[in-house]
Amino acid sequence: MGGLRLIRIREGRLLLEVPDIAFYSRGPRPEPAWAPVFYNPRMKLSRDVSVALVEAYAKFSGRSDLSVCEPLSATGVRGLRYVAEVEQVGEVVLNDKNALAYRLELRNTSLNGLEHRVKVYNRDVRALLYGLAEEGVRFDVVDIDPFGTPAPFVEAAVSTLKHGGMLCVTATDLAPLFGVHPSACLRKYSAVPLNSEFSKEVGARILASFVIREAAKLNLAAVPLYTFLALHSLRIAFLVYKSRSKARKLVEGLGFLVYCRQCLYRSFAGGLRCVSRSCPFCGLEDHVAVSGPLWVGDLWNTEFTKIVRECYESRSYLDRRGLKLTKLVEEEADKPPLYTTVSAFAKLAKIPDEPSPRSIVERVRAMGGRASLTHFESKGFRSSLQPKELLEALRECF
Repeated sequence: MGGLRLIRIREGRLLLEVPDIAFYSRGPRPEPAWAPVFYNPRMKLSRDVSVALVEAYAKFSGRSDLSVCEPLSATGVRGLRYVAEVEQVGEVVLNDKNALAYRLELRNTSLNGLEHRVKVYNRDVRALLYGLAEEGVRFDVVDIDPFGTPAPFVEAAVSTLKHGGMLCVTATDLAPLFGVHPSACLRKYSAVPLNSEFSKEVGARILASFVIREAAKLNLAAVPLYTFLALHSLRIAFLVYKSRSKARKLVEGLGFLVYCRQCLYRSFAGGLRCVSRSCPFCGLEDHVAVSGPLWVGDLWNTEFTKIVRECYESRSYLDRRGLKLTKLVEEEADKPPLYTTVSAFAKLAKIPDEPSPRSIVERVRAMGGRASLTHFESKGFRSSLQPKELLEALRECF
């Protein structure tokens, strides 16, 4: 197709033609970004969970005949899976400004006999979204899944949502969000990140904060609904409402994170105000870091996490890793924020052999605390205990 080297694959319920990544490889490890049209087979897990996510939204909201827009479609795989695998999806809009991607979307749509339910555009993302909004077109679901940061597209995306619609946002530029490149995070998301044992959750809260602020500019309230990290893809779903008062309350729900690298104390400081650089737990100042602004509220709607897990569980053809992920998310959704890791506390306690996170969770529960594992980190766990109590629990695991 126009000089594009393609292979046929199956993903979900679809038969697809995608770029032959091995053919475009420039080194020992194939890189999807080298192909003329982007397709990453490793992100199938994220797409599997997203299929369950869209069905869960339909059940949670009571909506049917959903209209979905995926304005950065590339091969069209994500949007086509929604219309092919989610009964409640009625119509999908695909788009890519890359002419080869546009032609491939048309080809894959036809290959699966979905022409009557899919519209395909070949336009700039923001031009398409603002243009559709100007025409009065609104969607139940808008899914922003770029290669890199979603920051340039969020405002345009929320402008095309129906009241109570769902915005799904993907970030794959994880190094800035996780504190490896703090200046890049400040430039893209207007926030200071934190490189720590729980930086993945901090990155999610920074991304949520950015989306909330972008929506609030339009008097829209973007309420975090579901958050998950799958390999190198951080995804957050929001319910978006037309409400100036709700938008204001959400912005007031932003704040900062105070973290002591010496004793591992961590806490949120609500509101966009100055915070103390002194640790309230051990009293030290030199080891205290501050991150934000970030979202200090819930990353999940607890009821919704159960529906997502049930929707995933009902599909036997999906990757079983996704079922484990959705179960972990459901378990941690109502637990305290800011997980920690057994590695960090073992180092603090000078214990050479790390206990399993599960054993710590069970010990914390036996002590009367609330605890769970976390899907963010294999060695991570959530706990309602303070650092001193956690150290006691850690030592008692030996």
